[in-house]
Amino acid sequence: MSKQKHTMQPQPSHDESVRQDFVTDLRAYLTDEIYSLITPHYEKNIEPEFFQTNDRKPIDKSEVKTLMHNDKGYQSWSLLQRLSQQMMFTSVIDTVERNLDSMIDNLDKHQTTGSLEIDHSLRIPKYLTAYDIHQQPGGYHSESIENDISAGAVYDISLPIYSRNAMGEENDLLAQAIICYIDEHLKNIEPNRILDMGCGIGNSTLPFSKKYPKAKVFGVDVAPPCLRYAHARANALGVEAHFSQQNVEKTSYESESFGLVTSTLLLHETSHDAVPKIINECFRLLEPGGWMIHLDVYPFHKKEDNPLYDFLKDWEVINNNENFSGALRNMNMRKIIHDAGFSDETIKFTSAEAAAKYSKGYTGDFYLKLPVYLAQKPINS
Repeated sequence: MSKQKHTMQPQPSHDESVRQDFVTDLRAYLTDEIYSLITPHYEKNIEPEFFQTNDRKPIDKSEVKTLMHNDKGYQSWSLLQRLSQQMMFTSVIDTVERNLDSMIDNLDKHQTTGSLEIDHSLRIPKYLTAYDIHQQPGGYHSESIENDISAGAVYDISLPIYSRNAMGEENDLLAQAIICYIDEHLKNIEPNRILDMGCGIGNSTLPFSKKYPKAKVFGVDVAPPCLRYAHARANALGVEAHFSQQNVEKTSYESESFGLVTSTLLLHETSHDAVPKIINECFRLLEPGGWMIHLDVYPFHKKEDNPLYDFLKDWEVINNNENFSGALRNMNMRKIIHDAGFSDETIKFTSAEAAAKYSKGYTGDFYLKLPVYLAQKPINS
């Protein structure tokens, strides 16, 4: 049976735990055993047949898409992968719904440290309301009862299933990756105020409170159920942080009031219009010499011609309601960051692999290859 990680997390029953374990194992099988066969199958059977007919290899992911969508082996894997996502939420929602009333009753006991501000007038951006991101029913913002925290609780106990326990005991691998990069490459950062954009349930917010105990750490998001859960979760884990419902495209914080602004897996959930606004807001919020660090989805395009790689990286775009993630990969992030005013010599795209030194308790090799965008605000700005 799954173990409760903190006192706000709902405990599954025996049967719920078994179902969740089954989905975890199914996803592991589909990823580790079946997904690994797709590339050799393509190279041995699909690409040669295309070459024989066209006297060339497929030139882009759209041509590969046509071929793969007609392949019964790929069709079977893709269908099962999509169904496993739906099964994951079904198994988790049962646990949350059964425990929801008692969890809400316990909120008052988990509000002694930090703070929580909910803005009931805030309009949720259309790019988050148009579809259920990740297929999570209702997305992350929907509320059905007073003080609803269900979306946050669902995310907290589904993430280990989705990642196959790759994120560690507190689902914080991505924040640990950023912290490790800072330790390795930026050295002497000691920010007094830190902002985590798109903080969700705070799993990537709290590590900064632990790393910088003298700093005041803030997390902002548009989703009230996640923010309520984030605040209660922080209290349950004994970590102080301040959560606020705001749109990160334009926040209420004063200019030049943060030494570090971060996000993990935020940008790909937004839009073409939102990304430059978010980067500009980071610049406005940072004090001179402050750093912006965003960790987001998918490795960058490889230099070698590999349309199959690009096609496979778009699976979640087509099948898992990650509608903008493919478009983000094609945006000129360097120009967007430059145009916002960041120092050209500090703009860098790297990967999170520096977090490998924190591998104890983490198994997320894939996640450690995710891209990191970082830049420093000029000291004389």
